[in-house]
Amino acid sequence: MKVVSWNCNGGFRKKYKELFSAYPDADLFMVQECENPDFYNSREYKKLFQTGFHVGTPDYSMKGIGVFAPKGNWLRRTKCKYGNPLHMIGYAFFEVDNIHKMLAVWPHGKYVEEMIDFFHLNESLFTNDLLIIGDTNSCSVFNNHHPKNKNHDVLVELLNGKGLVDAYNYCTGETEGEESIPTFYLQRKKEKPYHLDRCFVAPERIVSFKVADNHDYWLTLSDHIPVEIVIKN
Repeated sequence: MKVVSWNCNGGFRKKYKELFSAYPDADLFMVQECENPDFYNSREYKKLFQTGFHVGTPDYSMKGIGVFAPKGNWLRRTKCKYGNPLHMIGYAFFEVDNIHKMLAVWPHGKYVEEMIDFFHLNESLFTNDLLIIGDTNSCSVFNNHHPKNKNHDVLVELLNGKGLVDAYNYCTGETEGEESIPTFYLQRKKEKPYHLDRCFVAPERIVSFKVADNHDYWLTLSDHIPVEIVIKN
């Protein structure tokens, strides 16, 4: 199964054709900063969600997560605990075809601190058969911006304890905070690169993980670069 994640930087209704055409064989897309289709009079955009769903709240239409299964895979939301309204916008547990357990993420309040809070609220759902993917807004280079018990290294340690590894670091052998391939460019500037889009999964399930090529092209659409993972069925 191939899963693609991308923070579209808003306006996905105007960008989805570019993403889908770049990954015609993808089984699942998770798109951060994806607007709610109920707020737009576009039949074509709404049709995308016939085999997917949107994560958000009624008063937060422009920001959320869109999950799409273009091949018609069956998706079912899994109940979880939400500690604050940001959790309702930035996290979604779900299952694919009653086989794959997924968590789409987009922490955007206090970033990694928010995700660690969400982890503790729902620790029983963080099992070694879970795949977590999205814009985590998190990297070791920002550890000093957060409390010592709620920084990126703590998040990685918590997930490692559940048998989940950072797929990029596992595949490349690069250490946290020293990633050579960015997934985000602040203000879309090449001189401000960071690695913020991540996937955590059991290592034995990984077939491949890749950050998209042609960053110049993707920067015309967003400040983030898509990432893809192929996992064993």
